[in-house]
Amino acid sequence: MVVKIRFGRGPVVTRRKGKNGRIAILAASLLTLVAVCFASLGFWRLAEDVDLAGGFVFADGLLSHWQVWLFAAVGTQYIAWWLNRYAHTARKNIAESEIVSETPVSDGVTAKA
Repeated sequence: MVVKIRFGRGPVVTRRKGKNGRIAILAASLLTLVAVCFASLGFWRLAEDVDLAGGFVFADGLLSHWQVWLFAAVGTQYIAWWLNRYAHTARKNIAESEIVSETPVSDGVTAKA
């Protein structure tokens, strides 16, 4: 007895730019939240240095400096900005390709009015 399993056709693999636009938007949204957390830790540490806030989570080491936290916040937000830009160019490319594919093809016959 031979059993043949037939699978349906999957999604077509394309070489168009920006095909991961939805994932880029999701990652950019999450990275923006992470950047806000980093910035809040940086400002907390800065406020603790000028005696406006209570004790900071990290008392010593690399993570006890406010510059590290603010640099991490700026870097993370830059990556989120870059991913958003990538995602919007992907949407633009998809919209342009849909417009081109919906344009009727002329068969060479023209009507005169």
